[in-house]
Amino acid sequence: MKRFNLITKSMVGLACLGMAMPQAPAFAAAPATQQAAKVQIADVALSNGTLSGKVVDAQGQVISGAVVKASANNQTVSTAVSNANGEFQLSSLNTGMYQVSAGESQAAVRVWEGAAAPPAAKSSILLVNGQTALGQNCCDDGCTGYGGRTGLGIAAVVAVGAATAIAITAAQDDDDAVIVSP
Repeated sequence: MKRFNLITKSMVGLACLGMAMPQAPAFAAAPATQQAAKVQIADVALSNGTLSGKVVDAQGQVISGAVVKASANNQTVSTAVSNANGEFQLSSLNTGMYQVSAGESQAAVRVWEGAAAPPAAKSSILLVNGQTALGQNCCDDGCTGYGGRTGLGIAAVVAVGAATAIAITAAQDDDDAVIVSP
């Protein structure tokens, strides 16, 4: 009975540790350049078929000379170059969906002409040029987690869990006590 209780409590302790231990970093591979899984579509109002916007870097500094492209169905339909203030204008666009890109930045936009634009539509877009890693908390060791020693880290957590379960079982073990009845 003692051995069964020890095994049961050890398994419960290990199960609790397994649920508490973050598993995603332990099994994630080093990230390649990733795109956002959820695409947010921005509604933007056109002004006479022209889409206006600004290109900045991740720190908010304007990027001049950035080539900005609007594509529909994988075909470029308009191209512009940002000026000294990072501003650009893509012309000759019709109402519809476009993929607007500048360097590493991409945005899905739904453009509307004049009165057809919904009330929440913006008058311009802001492209932030930078690289984003999604869904991983990267460390200096290439996202292997636990300082690059994934197996050793997991073994240490399991060992501590087993030792804790054994210590708790030993402290609560009172099966050796002799019960004397009056």
